[in-house]
Amino acid sequence: MADVQFMATQERLARHTSFRIGGPAEFFFRPETRPELIRTICRCRRAGMPVRLIGAGTNLLVSDRGVAGAVVATSHVRQIEVSDHTITAECGARLSRLIAITATGGLSGLEPLAGIPGSLGGAIAVNAGTNRGCIADVVADVTVLTPAGELEVRQPHEIGFGYRSTKLAGAAVLSATLNLQPSSVRHVRSAVRQNLRVKAAAQPLGEPSAGCAFKNPPGDFAARIIDNLGLKGRTVGGARVSEKHANFIVNLGWATSADVLELIEAVRSAVLAARQISLELEIEVW
Repeated sequence: MADVQFMATQERLARHTSFRIGGPAEFFFRPETRPELIRTICRCRRAGMPVRLIGAGTNLLVSDRGVAGAVVATSHVRQIEVSDHTITAECGARLSRLIAITATGGLSGLEPLAGIPGSLGGAIAVNAGTNRGCIADVVADVTVLTPAGELEVRQPHEIGFGYRSTKLAGAAVLSATLNLQPSSVRHVRSAVRQNLRVKAAAQPLGEPSAGCAFKNPPGDFAARIIDNLGLKGRTVGGARVSEKHANFIVNLGWATSADVLELIEAVRSAVLAARQISLELEIEVW
C-alpha cells in the first residue's frame, strides 16, 4: 500500500472527529475521487485489513488506543450535481453544503436536517434526522460498494431505513440521489433559519461532542429521562453530561474515550435502575 499517495500512518483520529477524541489509525487514507475511494477500499480488503470509513466524524467516539487497519476519509469525495428537483451527491458532501444549495434553488426536503454537521454518506448510513424529518424522506436511490467489491444501486426499500438505522450490512455508501420538492427560496431559507435557531437554543453546539449520545426509547425522549433523573452536569474526568441538553456528552477539553464510556455506562445504569429502560447508543464507538 506504500505506493498510494494519499496514505498516512499513525494519523491521530482526534483531528477528524467532532468529539476531538481518538488515538491513531494504523493506516489513514484520504482519496480525492470516487474511483480512488473504491480502489482504496478494495485494495485494503484484499490485503486483509479491516476498513472503516470516516466522513465528518460527527457521530463517532474513537478509542484512545486508536484502531488497527485502514481508516478511509471520504471528505474529498464530495461532488454535487443538481438537475431540476433532483440532487446527486457523493458520500463526502457535507449536509450543510447540500442544504445551502437547496435553499438557494428553492428546493424543499432537507430543511429538517439543518444544523446536523455530518456528511451525506454518514447521514444515510444512520438515517440521520430530527423529530421533523430524516434523510430517508428524500432518498431516491443509493449507490454502494458491497463487501464483495461490487457496485450496486439500491432503492429505499432495499436499504431498510429505520430510526437512526439502516440494513446496509457493511456496504459502503458512495453516492445518493435525493428527490426534492419545488418551493420558494424565501420559504426554504426561512425553514432552515428556524430549524437552526431551535437547534442552537437547545444544544451545546459550541462544545466538542458527538451529538445525541442515546437513541430515544419508544414513546419518550432520552434527554427528558436523563434530565428528570438529575444527571445533567454529571462528570467523569473530562466528559460531562451537558447542562444544556441532557442527551449530549461534551468534552471539556481533556476527555478521553475511557471517560466518555464510563459516563455513558453511568447514565445507562441510572436510567435502567430508575425506569427499567435500556438506552441504546446513537453514537458509533470504534
